[in-house]
Amino acid sequence: MARKIDFSTYSLNDLYLSAQAIDRDKYPERAKEIDRLIAEIEESNPYAHMKKISSCTYHNNAIYIMIMFVFFVLIPAVFTSGFLFNGSMSLIFAPIFTIVYGFTLFKFCRLDVPDTVYDDGDALLFINNNKQRRVELKEIVKVRHEMWHRYLIRLEVRAEGASKTECLFMSDTNPKLFSVNPLVCELNKRANAARRAKQSECKRQR
Repeated sequence: MARKIDFSTYSLNDLYLSAQAIDRDKYPERAKEIDRLIAEIEESNPYAHMKKISSCTYHNNAIYIMIMFVFFVLIPAVFTSGFLFNGSMSLIFAPIFTIVYGFTLFKFCRLDVPDTVYDDGDALLFINNNKQRRVELKEIVKVRHEMWHRYLIRLEVRAEGASKTECLFMSDTNPKLFSVNPLVCELNKRANAARRAKQSECKRQR
């Protein structure tokens, strides 16, 4: 008698492997259970089969906003109001100046990075405020990290017939000091391979 296996404890990747390896003629019931579990997981989380390559942006943005606020909003506001107004008047106008100046600065200087980025094999899926943008690897021209923030990765993208655009996201990799983020190397390598494959396909179709 075949030993019963609890497939409900399997991860989605393990279920995919089991679905490929199982003898469906010999174990039809097990195959049906695996297929059912895969369908349930994919239905409840459509991104479950994708690899998440971004880190949580809330923590990074919070630190960034705090630094920006202290050095570029609070300190200038205090000094400016102190020079322009005396006594109690500075207490009134300093908060007003802080709000107006801070809002303008954050609007143009904030880190505009997506909430989550998934690796979908031949493309990257950017999700921000429940809006999705799919970037094909063959459309990626260059990948690099910012020198001042090696977790922040910048992608130069050029879709067919469109102008060049840029995408930013916080990677979940841990780059070594004074070294290139390993995710940058990986994405550049895969993007180059995807572009070469596209060029080869175009030549065959001519």
